[in-house]
Amino acid sequence: MKLTLRALILKSLFFCCISISFTTQSFAQNTEFKLPQLSGKVKDSNTGESIVGATIFLDFKKSGVITDSLGNYQLYLPPGEYVIKVSHVGYKPYRTKLTLKADTKLDVTLEDVSKTLEEVIVSSQATRKSIQTPSLGVTLLSIKGIKKLPAMMGEVDIIRSLQTLPGVSSVGEGSNGINVRGGNVDQNLIYIDEAPIFNPTHLFGLFSVFASDAIRELELYKGSIPSRFGGRTASVLDIKMTDPSLEKFKLSGGIGLVSNRAMVEVPIIKEKLSVVVAGRVSFNDFLFKWIGPDNMRNTRANFYDVATKVYFRPNKNNTISLSTYMSKDFYQVDSLFSLENVVAKQTQFDYGHLNFSARWSHYFNTKFSLDVVGVVSNYKTRTYAPDSVNRIDLYNSIDYKNIKVNFDYNPDEKHKINFGASGINYQISPGKLNENVKSRISSVLLPREQSLELGLFVDDEYKANEKLTIQAGIRYAQYLSLGPTTTRKYLDGEPRTASSQIGEEIVSSGAVEKSYGGFEPRLAIKYSLGENSTLKIGYNRMQQFIQLLSNNTTPLPTARWKTADEYIKPQVSDFVSLGVFKTYKDNVWEFSAEGYYRSTQNVVDYISGANLQLSQAIETQLISGKGKSYGLELMLTKKRGELNGWVSYTFARSLQQVRGDYPQLQQISDGNWYASNYDKPHSLNIMMNVQPTIHHSFSFTFAYNTGRPFSSPSGFFQLDNKRYPVYEARNNDRISDYHRLDFSWTITNPSMKEKRWEGSWTFTVYNLYGRKNAYSVFFKPAGVALKPYELSVFANPLISLTYNFKFL
Repeated sequence: MKLTLRALILKSLFFCCISISFTTQSFAQNTEFKLPQLSGKVKDSNTGESIVGATIFLDFKKSGVITDSLGNYQLYLPPGEYVIKVSHVGYKPYRTKLTLKADTKLDVTLEDVSKTLEEVIVSSQATRKSIQTPSLGVTLLSIKGIKKLPAMMGEVDIIRSLQTLPGVSSVGEGSNGINVRGGNVDQNLIYIDEAPIFNPTHLFGLFSVFASDAIRELELYKGSIPSRFGGRTASVLDIKMTDPSLEKFKLSGGIGLVSNRAMVEVPIIKEKLSVVVAGRVSFNDFLFKWIGPDNMRNTRANFYDVATKVYFRPNKNNTISLSTYMSKDFYQVDSLFSLENVVAKQTQFDYGHLNFSARWSHYFNTKFSLDVVGVVSNYKTRTYAPDSVNRIDLYNSIDYKNIKVNFDYNPDEKHKINFGASGINYQISPGKLNENVKSRISSVLLPREQSLELGLFVDDEYKANEKLTIQAGIRYAQYLSLGPTTTRKYLDGEPRTASSQIGEEIVSSGAVEKSYGGFEPRLAIKYSLGENSTLKIGYNRMQQFIQLLSNNTTPLPTARWKTADEYIKPQVSDFVSLGVFKTYKDNVWEFSAEGYYRSTQNVVDYISGANLQLSQAIETQLISGKGKSYGLELMLTKKRGELNGWVSYTFARSLQQVRGDYPQLQQISDGNWYASNYDKPHSLNIMMNVQPTIHHSFSFTFAYNTGRPFSSPSGFFQLDNKRYPVYEARNNDRISDYHRLDFSWTITNPSMKEKRWEGSWTFTVYNLYGRKNAYSVFFKPAGVALKPYELSVFANPLISLTYNFKFL
């Protein structure tokens, strides 16, 4: 769809002087034609002062008139329709269309771009963090900016928007979660109002689970992670729900192709008590029945998520909030799942979160405050194949409980101190197959896992002088794997296998099976090179006690979570980063360059042919190694103005070396370093948002990255007239490079704003030029060889139209 504005019909030639004289013996008459006048004043929207030298353009022509010393202008034009553009350096241009019939006055106020709010993802607070604080790799994201990005099928997607930032990627379209600076998806700690999210996507990775209307802001920590966070080695995504209005009723929502959503804010006691409820629900079954191929007519795919928050402010020193978040997915497809050598004819997946969190904030005085947070969370999945004989009913879950006490103390202008303690209880049901179900497939009940993760932390941001600021912190984490459980014993000097098992040890309820712990130092130093530029260096150590076990490129929702025990050690990551940050022209432009290196111990990989889902002795299916990742991230951002956005380039590598405890018998790829599944050396992202008028805005995003690795067979062998591939190395080849262009057009009609209603339409095209990006590669026999084939998820443009509304 071509959206460039075209010039209006050219005007007739001006009649500069027309005079017709009739001379007769009785009279003489002169006739004069007067052109209508367009005049007015141009002023600053903030100060109201006149703007001298502002240019008034007519019908997109480069020539025009300028305002005088009082900010006034005037034009004489023939009657007709015109497009008027008023602009001046440092101000956002103003455009309007008018019909000129008689003298018309048009006064214009221009917005100073240095004072307008940012409408790109990275907010002004993020700029202050980049320049003024020691933190590196910390990005505060604006939900208003995220909503302007082109969205696949009209769904505003937090996870997909994160992938436009440097250092953040995914395995591919439809993949589950994000990879941050060479980390796996399970190495990201994701919180929504302090409650954890173990699976951040709907429909196996197509959409985020977060209802965007209920989100106030997001803070992504890729480096310089504060000591109050622990338990993951790559990143922290801290999502804050919006606080409901204490003053007036508000309603907002949207209607789209994939889902419909609504949010309502209701003050119950003015300025003291209010509640917000936001929900989103999809109805997608008709798409598969109407337009899907024959093999997808029985497919069903629906989801919903609901977020609520009760906010109570009894007095100026205390606030209490109660937040809930619930998500649910149901997916049905023919012949997708196999288990215990049985392929289901039809499979149903049912999974979701149920989270509750409570927060009490107390302000003792302007220097000292307290936060107490309690969280209860449940994530569960169910895989069901309703076959009459080979029925499959697989269930697993994670129960999470957390209590955290956090203090903020600012004794003077030089110190900002944060300290506290936290305790987390994990109870994991790793798998229950066909419990109390009649089937030819036998029941398998894996024992429940229980553990504690305790933490003490302190941070101090110290401003030594005007140039030097130091942020130093330390966290001590203690992990306890608790009974009841059974620890298997194996022969010394041999890999852990069923044949090398020599016995078992019973651990009673509440007893400690295994403990791990240690200090996690954090350090960030900022040195000001000038008023608008800084140099920073940072280091942090992180420990991770819970991991996601999967031998798929992107984990399915049914993938197994596992806490550390006697044989599976916690991951330990050491991370170093160096960055330079600089802003230009009143913080309108920002440039950043960050380099990093991470070394991770006890990275878990799987043996060839591993059975991870229902293995009683899961340690026999895994081997450990180490990982390293390093990269350089460059980003140039324009935060304000009629045209805003950014360009970012990332060079990044993510490698693993897995030798196990017995390298001669267990190592992968002959013990050499090999690329991880999410290793993409080159990435380029461009985001551009253009808002020529208050009614229209246009957004473009372009993404390019190197194709991800995959394991390519080096040959094959034949057995019983069947060919089987032979793999000598892991991830020794790559799929083709990925690139995609997206477009969105938002039409806002504020004409009813005085009546408290505002509506907008968003038209989106995802994958504008229909690039057939490969998601994976599979091989088929072709004569005496194996021929590779690439599989694409979205090979054509996806067009969507969404209506959004607000009632204020």
